Amino acid sequence: MKPDSEFKLFKASASDIQLLIDYRIIFSLEISGPQPNEAIEQLQKSLCDYFKRAIIENSCMSYFIKCGDEVASIGEMVMRSQPGNFRNPSGRVGYLMNMYTVPKFRGQGLCSIVLNALIQDAKKEGITAFELHSTKAGEGVYIKNGFILHTEPTYRKYSENINNSHLHSQQTSSAARKNGNAE
Repeated sequence: MKPDSEFKLFKASASDIQLLIDYRIIFSLEISGPQPNEAIEQLQKSLCDYFKRAIIENSCMSYFIKCGDEVASIGEMVMRSQPGNFRNPSGRVGYLMNMYTVPKFRGQGLCSIVLNALIQDAKKEGITAFELHSTKAGEGVYIKNGFILHTEPTYRKYSENINNSHLHSQQTSSAARKNGNAE
């Protein structure tokens, strides 16, 4: 990003909570596909509660790039503490997430700018280990910025409740299609 470019980098603050919510929803819909309005509204409320708390606790930081008045790219880092290991004795980890560039702005290096701003800020907080999950489309950006593929498999389990039952049916259908068992 050149100083004279039309792109400007911003660190998000409490006044940007709605922007963070909006772009988390946009990103999630791009990854997961259409969702019922009820699920979107529930996620919006949950995200509002989360960002209000995270800003007070300084447990999440976000950066975004604007082109004029339009958001072009955004990213977040959740700062976690967990038991240490030999590579990271402090156990402090920056988990990068919601790394998203609006489609018309992709391929201009904006994700790398947001990524490196997050990492530089986290280093000032003493965080030296970083991890993320990536889409196939995003892998090149992370490899170019020094991330290496961690080969341990990641497993997830979501507890069921009435508000996310639509997700289970989508996951079950998707798994059946992958295994050739689609109905």
